[in-house]
Amino acid sequence: MNMKPHLFRDNNLTKVNRMTQFTFPAPTARQVSLAGEFNNWDTKAGLMHKGPDGVWHLGLALKPGRYEYRFVADEVWCDDPAAQLKTMNSLGTENCVCIV
Repeated sequence: MNMKPHLFRDNNLTKVNRMTQFTFPAPTARQVSLAGEFNNWDTKAGLMHKGPDGVWHLGLALKPGRYEYRFVADEVWCDDPAAQLKTMNSLGTENCVCIV
């Protein structure tokens, strides 16, 4: 069977979702969620899963773009210690920025 590689007719990949991994170290937290522009800042929509090492994980399929987000650990808003970009928000604090 001779198989040819599939070529995209439209090379515009801006519509393709990309799996984006978020992690947050919080070994003593009982619950951690990810809230951001991608889920309308809903603290219940992005519930994370705790690994045996105390690091919380969540993967989201996001379209390429710029997204602001924060973690919520036991109802306390927290910054992502691994975030390389941050921006001021309307509450006088900072949001973390993820570029997909």
